[in-house]
Amino acid sequence: MPLTLGFLASVLILLPGLVALAAFNFRVGRAGARRPEQQLTAISAIVVAVIISVMTHYLGWLVSEGAIDAAVAIHDAFPTIHWGEAPANPLVTVYNVLTGGKPVPAGEAVAPAALLALEIFAILGFLASDSFDLFLERLDWSGQGWVFQHITRPAENGYAPIGHVFTSTMSGSYGVAYKGVVIDTRQGANGEVLSIALARPERFLYEIGHSEGQPAGGDQATGVTTHAKDYVGGVVQLDSRIITNIVVHSIAQSLLEEIVPDEEQEEPIS
Repeated sequence: MPLTLGFLASVLILLPGLVALAAFNFRVGRAGARRPEQQLTAISAIVVAVIISVMTHYLGWLVSEGAIDAAVAIHDAFPTIHWGEAPANPLVTVYNVLTGGKPVPAGEAVAPAALLALEIFAILGFLASDSFDLFLERLDWSGQGWVFQHITRPAENGYAPIGHVFTSTMSGSYGVAYKGVVIDTRQGANGEVLSIALARPERFLYEIGHSEGQPAGGDQATGVTTHAKDYVGGVVQLDSRIITNIVVHSIAQSLLEEIVPDEEQEEPIS
């Protein structure tokens, strides 16, 4: 039983750091591009969790001390009213329990539990805030380079990366290309794109140059015209062996929701 209680106490102490790691991993996982494989050992995870937990508990201790001092000052300003004894800092109570090993009454356990919940909500709020986005905006820890600037970073800040992938499947001057939302990008050790996956893509023919007398779409100035768009749907993953070029255009997710309402989600994105 003491070993079980000690393990539970350790988890509760490290809970803010563990929640921070889990929330960060969840947020990065929804970025629209997968980072290259990185070493994440148990030691490094514990070190990060301990540092975050210590900083969070220290800030919680400061906030609790400030709240208690303010309550004592208000109590001293009205000496005729007796509100009872000043409560102890919740973290001091936790420390006494861990060092003394004595059980805490239910009434005294409410304050440490409430402080722990506030710390967790504060961490989650910070990780979901614009301040955290600004703090990490220019950082490319995994060395993604082009993918980070055009896919990962826009996707983490409310934009949908629309990818145009031109393949090497050619017949004369015509080739096959795909257009859709980038949902996954695999990279090699040097940052090269190994594969890219598009959600609900369109498939179309592209032509290098333009044939006289035939209607064409696209930008004439680029020397590439498009023909015969066909909605594919589902998910299409393309390997680097058949990819000739990738062009990404980031569009605000709110704008896409206005253009493509919920009841028309199965329609191609234009």
